Amino acid sequence: MNILNTNRLILRKLSKDDFYTLYEKIFSDYEVVENTFGSTMFSQEETYEFLLENGNFDSKVGLSVLEEKETNSIIGIGGVLPCRYLDEDDYEIGFILEKKSWGKGYAKEIGSAQIEQIKNDLKKDRAIAVVAPINKASIKSLENLGFIYEKTTVIPRGERLVYSLCLK
Repeated sequence: MNILNTNRLILRKLSKDDFYTLYEKIFSDYEVVENTFGSTMFSQEETYEFLLENGNFDSKVGLSVLEEKETNSIIGIGGVLPCRYLDEDDYEIGFILEKKSWGKGYAKEIGSAQIEQIKNDLKKDRAIAVVAPINKASIKSLENLGFIYEKTTVIPRGERLVYSLCLK
């Protein structure tokens, strides 16, 4: 099931068949893990557990597979997740791209589609995003999408900057 379509990307529900590819492209790459999770590498078992817990297998909310349309290749994960970073029920946009897909404008493209999903499908008037302070490229992408910095918080993965975007 496709959740979002953009000019170059498809966000589709997760399948257990995707786990190893995601492990190879995302969870076993030190630089990707450092910029997103701020932790040590994931083992295959930890990747499996994380995806089972956070993956979207049957709805439009949760982490899903991000594919490049031109190549039909998995290039990352993304999705809209429920959150309460600003003490209200909100939805957070998120995406993690494999390193070779960095710098191609995919973050802004999928982020724009996720914002529309929150506004039109989930009927919310605010979108949230959180990012590791060291992830300068993602911070720039969020700011280009119109997000503004709200506060710094600490979550189990470490310190994060919380951004919001008014959708009214």
